[in-house]
Amino acid sequence: MFEGPAGILPVERWGHEENAEFVRTDNAEASGEQLVIYDSGMMIWVSDLDGYINIDAIERANKREEERDQLDHELHEIGDLQLLAGKKTSARQLNWNGVSPSDWRYAVHKAEMMFGTDSVDGPAQAGAHFESLESRFVRSMVDLGRSYAVARYARWEHLDFPSAVTATLPLGIRALINQFLSFEGALRSADSDNQIGNTLSKVEGARITAYGRTRLVQAALHRIADCTAGHPGGAAFNRHRTRAILALTRLHFSILELRLSSLQELRELLAMYAAERTAALSDQRRLTSNGRTIRAWRLRHVRPLLDLYPYAVRHGLERALASLPIAARPDGSAFPSGKGGAFSREALVNELALAQCGILQMRRAGRDGTKAA
Repeated sequence: MFEGPAGILPVERWGHEENAEFVRTDNAEASGEQLVIYDSGMMIWVSDLDGYINIDAIERANKREEERDQLDHELHEIGDLQLLAGKKTSARQLNWNGVSPSDWRYAVHKAEMMFGTDSVDGPAQAGAHFESLESRFVRSMVDLGRSYAVARYARWEHLDFPSAVTATLPLGIRALINQFLSFEGALRSADSDNQIGNTLSKVEGARITAYGRTRLVQAALHRIADCTAGHPGGAAFNRHRTRAILALTRLHFSILELRLSSLQELRELLAMYAAERTAALSDQRRLTSNGRTIRAWRLRHVRPLLDLYPYAVRHGLERALASLPIAARPDGSAFPSGKGGAFSREALVNELALAQCGILQMRRAGRDGTKAA
């Protein structure tokens, strides 16, 4: 129902097209040439159509059409996007998944800023006075997902988040270890400080995983307790606090081992974890916890922090690793580079921008209470 010049007339909506909405009245002749309604805009009688058209609806439809044309122009302008490992995506596919052209352009801008103008194509070279595209790509991808991985690790290990963040700081783990020993009654001394410092320095340079390094720190903590006068020894440590400090120590070393300068280093790190997981899988020792017997219990902890990174970062690094040759060349070069090469600047920028778009979608999903695509 709406009110027009002829009074109150019943209205039936009988059609909808691209540029107009039509209504028919039961008494068209009595309605006059023009009819005004206040809830949906101005209605004008069109005799050829034997009905009314909504002028405001036409304007809205025209505006939507202009917006569609503008979006189509932007998507066409961006076009296809070259990724690593011979993969491609497109602006249309990204838009379909919720990444608008403006989102993509901003992500590309941020990626270009991370690469800068003083990096060069090619593998990282020892002693060089520049940072290669490869090095900046690896570092930027690792930095991009670190905070999310730390938060996930804290939830996974049931750690309080402030302690997890402290473990990632340069001197944070030493402060946490000293706090642990204090709670356990092993008073701090110059000797215990030296043991902790020497152990951390020694294991940080070892070619073992974060899990293996943590076991060495655990042994050092037991030695400190065993040598403390009046202390019952490491076997008397509180089980809950011990589990927490070992998880924090493993997080500390997991962050350190991701200070990578090349994809080859990343490949070697993942190979170390694969070998250690294979050994852990064949370990027949069983751990009894809360009445449950757990076989190969080490497998739960023998995993790189990258496993907790957002999918957008992990998939980008996986494509980068897939682009590497099986073995490095004798001259040290690890991949073809330069414009149009497997590791061209364009592909690396696109990969980094794509990872940033994935992070953006995660933030939006968290804000809206939905699940990221």
